[in-house]
Amino acid sequence: MKYASYRSVFKMYEYVQPFLKYSLPLEEELPGNKVLVIAPHQDDESIGCGGTLIKHTKAGGRLEIAFCTSGGEKRLYEAKDAAKVLGAKISHFLQFDIRSLYSNTTQLAERFTELFNRVKPEIVFLPFMIDNHQDHVSISKAFVKANKMKSVNCMVYAYSVWTTLIPNVVIDISEQWEQKKQAIECYKTQTATRDYVAMASSISKYWSVVKGKNTQYCEAFFKATSSEYVSLVKKIL
Repeated sequence: MKYASYRSVFKMYEYVQPFLKYSLPLEEELPGNKVLVIAPHQDDESIGCGGTLIKHTKAGGRLEIAFCTSGGEKRLYEAKDAAKVLGAKISHFLQFDIRSLYSNTTQLAERFTELFNRVKPEIVFLPFMIDNHQDHVSISKAFVKANKMKSVNCMVYAYSVWTTLIPNVVIDISEQWEQKKQAIECYKTQTATRDYVAMASSISKYWSVVKGKNTQYCEAFFKATSSEYVSLVKKIL
């Protein structure tokens, strides 16, 4: 199953319900310093959670990014430029082929385990488990396998790019929006064919209206401990 099935979506509503509140909490800062972002493709990190990452690094937090797939030499340089805007100290380029992650989840899990041992992240950002792209779904599957090899004790912030998620926390990125836009615009090869700035802006404005706390732009996440997230992935996927 490369994509989440309708049955998985229905299961998700059932199993994530205990994590949800009627009023979304507005989180001012992340509960930890060392952040590792897992980006299936070079641009997902900026689109999905770029504002929160900028907010974190501006406050003195540490950020490393793991780019799982390779989009060619031009996109590699774009990713390096975007990482600088986000404030990342180190970037890891795993160099899997695009749309190959589903058939390489074991190898990907091994790379994740190496990263977790080296980085020792307190917080891991990754795509939400049913985000509508086979590479994105594969990240959660590989995360489960990596935790079976060696458990990682961290908080998980799941973000979305292609499918809206059911969040349990939002972060105000109004002051960081222009820099997030700048990070997305680093990816000239991608924005040439799709307006990712408009996409990210629309979603961020939507969650801002939902929150209704004098914000202009918000990023939304499904937040859980690593063990809770692993358990949910096993139940849903």
